[in-house]
Amino acid sequence: MPISFGSDNTGGELFIRSNLPQNRWYYKDDGVDVAIDMDRGFAIDIKEVVFGWLHIDVGVRDWVPWPSPSQQIAKPSDSHKNGFEVKCWLSDGREASMSGNSFGLGQFIAKLYNKAEQAPEFTQGMVPVVQITSSTPVVVGKGTSYDVGFNIRTWINKPTGEPVAAPAPAPAPAAPASSDDNFGF
Repeated sequence: MPISFGSDNTGGELFIRSNLPQNRWYYKDDGVDVAIDMDRGFAIDIKEVVFGWLHIDVGVRDWVPWPSPSQQIAKPSDSHKNGFEVKCWLSDGREASMSGNSFGLGQFIAKLYNKAEQAPEFTQGMVPVVQITSSTPVVVGKGTSYDVGFNIRTWINKPTGEPVAAPAPAPAPAAPASSDDNFGF
C-alpha cells in the first residue's frame, strides 16, 4: 500500500488553496493541482464560517477555533495568527475546506460575509456560489497584501457533499434549473 509524506492531499478531504499574487485558486486531487473553474465558481458556506487561531508552516497546521467571533481565546503561540475555516463545495458537488490566516484572505472572507448577509437568500439558509475576479496588491503597513475581488454568481441550497453525476444528454434543450437544484452552477 503506498504512503505519502508532506502536505500533498492524496485522498480524503479536499482543501481549497489560493496563490493571491497570481490570483490562482485550486485544490489538490490525488496530489495533482486542479484549477477551480471561476466561470462556475465554488460555493462557500459563509454563514457558518469559524474564526480562531491558525498556525501554518511546512508540514504543520494547528487550528484552534474560538467559541464565537466575539469570544477570542488566548493565543496559543506567537506563530498563530487570526484565521478562519469554512466549508465549501466544488461545482461537481464535492465538499472541500478553505482556511487561511493571511490578511488578504481574512479581508475576503469578511467582505463576502458582509455582502452575503444583505441578501434574502442568506436568511433562507442558502449558500453563495462565488467567482473570484481579481487579486490586487495593496500596501498594508510595511508589506503587501491582496484585495480579492469577487462576485456572488448565484445562490444554491446547502449541498450534501456527494459528487453529482453528469446529466445524460438530452434530445431537446433542457429546462432551466430550478432554485431547488444544488448544482449546475
